[in-house]
Amino acid sequence: MYGKFLKGFLIALSLSIFIAPSLYSQKVLEEIIARVNADIILKSEFEAEQKSLREELAQNLQGQQLEQAVQQRSKDILRDLIDNSLLVQQAKEMGLNADLEVVKQEERMRQQHNQQNPNNQITSIDDLEKAISQQMNLDEFKQRIRTQYLRTQVLQREVYGRVQQNLTTEDLRNYYDAHKQEFDRPAGVHLREISVYINKDKPDPEAKQKKIDEAAAAVKKGDDFGEVASKFSESDNAQSGGDLGWFENGQLSKELDEVVGKLNKGQVSDPLKTSFGFMMIRVEDKHPGGVMPFESAQDQVYNTLFSERVLPKIREYLNKLREQGFVEVREGYVDTGAVKAK
Repeated sequence: MYGKFLKGFLIALSLSIFIAPSLYSQKVLEEIIARVNADIILKSEFEAEQKSLREELAQNLQGQQLEQAVQQRSKDILRDLIDNSLLVQQAKEMGLNADLEVVKQEERMRQQHNQQNPNNQITSIDDLEKAISQQMNLDEFKQRIRTQYLRTQVLQREVYGRVQQNLTTEDLRNYYDAHKQEFDRPAGVHLREISVYINKDKPDPEAKQKKIDEAAAAVKKGDDFGEVASKFSESDNAQSGGDLGWFENGQLSKELDEVVGKLNKGQVSDPLKTSFGFMMIRVEDKHPGGVMPFESAQDQVYNTLFSERVLPKIREYLNKLREQGFVEVREGYVDTGAVKAK
């Protein structure tokens, strides 16, 4: 009943992390291809990731292009399995726990489904888990969420924060000046949202109205819109401050375009009644077309520079974990992340 939506979500989840290690309870009487400290990696895990990778790539490629892409990407499967194992182990040493994140992710998934499928609602987490179980092992699904959360938390503490601290406004300006033509954009608008959803099977419009009014009051008194979105919004972009991104002129619905058209940069709409509940919109920026000024392009410049700098730092940190720990790979398999002996 929920197959199409869930399949898309599960594929997105599998792509949002490198690769998630399976549960220890499944590691019985199977062929071991690698040891990572006290953890092990099985041949069945490796083969499952190969299959998953092919299915992912087959959505956009076929024939020789597909085979070449599979061959190229498969080289790093074992490396990513080892990397994730190291990060999850490090998270445990830090005392991190992801059980609450599983609950939050499932609720966000349920709300997203209900928003996109008003005539086919999932009314409880139990029903959601039953639907997930029809498409994949539920324990593995939850383990993927845990792994994604734990590895992100470790990298945030050990890598992301340090890279962010070293990115200066001068760095951003220098990159922008050297790449101005990359920021030639058509006319459009950058938006953020705060959205709350009404469950059609168990409608609670008064509670939802109260929630969006509380969010509106917080914004009105001067609280940061992104922080309010993280606290109140039920949309899947809540943790990114409700960021909806850029929309070219003509891409928004007629109703939303009329609302946005009356707002200037930095202004926020009143709470709006929608088909799924209530929402508020903030105009982060408006661009008339042409090369974006630095102030408008700054976030994009930041993201570009951050990505360029963070990837080698992640590898550096993972190399450190490898050097401090024990990694052994069975003959016949290749770990492309192996640290060369000094």
